[in-house]
Amino acid sequence: QQVYQDGSVFAAAVLDIKDEVLISKFLAGIANMAAFSREVGIPTEAGLPHAFGNAFRNVAALIADADFTFKEVEEVKKFLEDPEAYAAANPVAAAPAAGGGGGGAAAGAAKKEEKKAVEEEEEEEDMDFDLFG
Repeated sequence: QQVYQDGSVFAAAVLDIKDEVLISKFLAGIANMAAFSREVGIPTEAGLPHAFGNAFRNVAALIADADFTFKEVEEVKKFLEDPEAYAAANPVAAAPAAGGGGGGAAAGAAKKEEKKAVEEEEEEEDMDFDLFG
């Protein structure tokens, strides 16, 4: 069967949309709205979780070196005092930082190549060439 709407003809199967699809599209729209509102600086209800997360991160950064503490920041301070204890407790997260596997040599070579490229850029900046002079 075909459906006619506003001068368009399409298959009736288009109207058989599952609830999961509608919900996922709706949530994607809300995520886009929250991202847009955060970017332009307009507070919305959809952006509140991110706003509170950013505020907590700012407060934790401010009191990281201070003697003042409260319950929510104690874990952050413990982590900052001894990050290797957390790395040992979570070896999966620490593995990329340690360069585990055979990728260490490739990463070292890439780092040397990057350093060489930076040195070449610096040499180019030192040249006294003026296009309009």
